[in-house]
Amino acid sequence: MSEKAPNQSRLIALEGTHGPDLTAATASLLRKLVAHKKACGASRWDVSNTFFEMRFAKSTVPPASARMLILLYASDLVFRLRWEIDPALKEGKLVIAAPYVDTAVALGVAVGLPRRWLADLFSFAPKPDGVFRIEEKKKNWHKKCKPGDGFIEFCCLVLANSHPYPDPADIRARALDYLDNLQEKKGCSDLKKKAVAAICGK
Repeated sequence: MSEKAPNQSRLIALEGTHGPDLTAATASLLRKLVAHKKACGASRWDVSNTFFEMRFAKSTVPPASARMLILLYASDLVFRLRWEIDPALKEGKLVIAAPYVDTAVALGVAVGLPRRWLADLFSFAPKPDGVFRIEEKKKNWHKKCKPGDGFIEFCCLVLANSHPYPDPADIRARALDYLDNLQEKKGCSDLKKKAVAAICGK
């Protein structure tokens, strides 16, 4: 990880399966950090526009496998680290990565990819200073989800249309199970008032 300025730069990962809720939680946390006069910023999914371009190339791009989608996410994360996260940390800022690694791993586990392979793939990513799960309000988002909503939504729609995988609701349920187990093992925490206060330095 980039060298940190004392008591300033931190990398905070926000994880979740519902893109709009993740976006809202990120915006809310940023507002609170700014109110506490914190130098901060956010790094969001698909900064490289890889998935955005895929949405408009259906006639020329073959159906993507789950492994390919995870590899593309890893590539996008490398881009985010190089151009957003590392430079901001060097400037002494607090950076919110929304999502970071665990959301992608949750998707990978949900569709049956080997956990060892996923761990090796994302071994390049610096360990965050805190990992938090957002509160996800929509239970049946798969009925109205759009490819641009978030990484999980994008993958669910691609896989459901081109592979013999479970429907989007099942994929998301398995991803949530992974995050539940991660939280039980203290690998992440709920993004609640106490957590937000701690991040803000109250």
